[in-house]
Amino acid sequence: MAIPTQEDTFFPLLDILSHGEPMWYESMRKKTKEVHFMHLESIDLIATHSNGQPLLLNRMGWAKINLAIAGFIRTPVRDAVQITDAGLSVWRKGACRWEDLYATDAWKQKMGSNLPESPQS
Repeated sequence: MAIPTQEDTFFPLLDILSHGEPMWYESMRKKTKEVHFMHLESIDLIATHSNGQPLLLNRMGWAKINLAIAGFIRTPVRDAVQITDAGLSVWRKGACRWEDLYATDAWKQKMGSNLPESPQS
């Protein structure tokens, strides 16, 4: 099995936050890894980015940033994250993809409406 993409971490992060209470960022990443990614081969769990950070945790970090841009999570205090009503709505669908992020007004306001071409094109 391959290392999950950033997109593959969107829903698991929302799932861990779905209780609605603020959670420390590092606790969220650890719990997400334990609940959703422990099935990966050990080599995938220890693969590192060029900066030495575990690749899976790096991708979760970028996913957190993009989920926040889309308005699906928020940072109520430094180093804490919390799901928003918009994030809960996406979580209830059972999946979260780039298209869900691009479709939000928050994303369009912050990132513009010019979307990259889909990799399937």
